[in-house]
Amino acid sequence: MKALIVDDSMVTRNIIKKFIKAMGYDALEAGNGKIALELLEKQAHEVDLILLDWNMPVLNGFETLKCVKENKAYAHICAIMISTESEDDMIDEALAAGASGYLPKPFSEEEFIETISATLDKFRSGKP
Repeated sequence: MKALIVDDSMVTRNIIKKFIKAMGYDALEAGNGKIALELLEKQAHEVDLILLDWNMPVLNGFETLKCVKENKAYAHICAIMISTESEDDMIDEALAAGASGYLPKPFSEEEFIETISATLDKFRSGKP
């Protein structure tokens, strides 16, 4: 199982990578949405989960999410936004655009694992 971690902060990517590896995932990393889409172009068949920061240069997480969900080669992949943007309207916008879940920063390891696991369970069961 592979997770694509998309965040412009290397520190945040390393934290998420540590947590996601504890959940049994290998990690791919991208510093912005453009790089993430390039990785997906080559490796979408290997990716089971995309974790997206909202605020990034070049192509932000919301724009990346829309591109992922509009491309039938990637639309089946569970995408979760992880961001400091925690206003209800932004969360609703991300969910409406196809995000399967939303985790506000900062988060603890327990919050991360609990939220990601619950979101993946719902995603896999086909429940909205």
